[in-house]
Amino acid sequence: MNTLGSASVDVRHRTRLIVMDVLESEIRPLLKIHGGGVDLLELSDDGVLRLEFQGACRGCALQSVTYAIGIRQRLLEVDGITDVEMKGVRLSKAALGRTAALYKGYSFRIAR
Repeated sequence: MNTLGSASVDVRHRTRLIVMDVLESEIRPLLKIHGGGVDLLELSDDGVLRLEFQGACRGCALQSVTYAIGIRQRLLEVDGITDVEMKGVRLSKAALGRTAALYKGYSFRIAR
């Protein structure tokens, strides 16, 4: 048995579980207030998370802000996540970098 491959699968599985928990407990409740949601499409082997807005978020004029400041910033805090992409949202790496620098240290987490 290839224990290296098995360990890699375990790490990805653990990362996916953490991402799902963050989506369910921290991100979806905020989006639901506005009639929206988000689905996880894929978690690649190299840690790139691909998501898609659902409901009212699909047509919202502020979806790029929600993605860049609220969703992307939070999910990049999860160990193993190297990037977060949102289907249908196009922002340059430079814009995402400026956003990350501006909001560094600011938490959007809901107190539990």
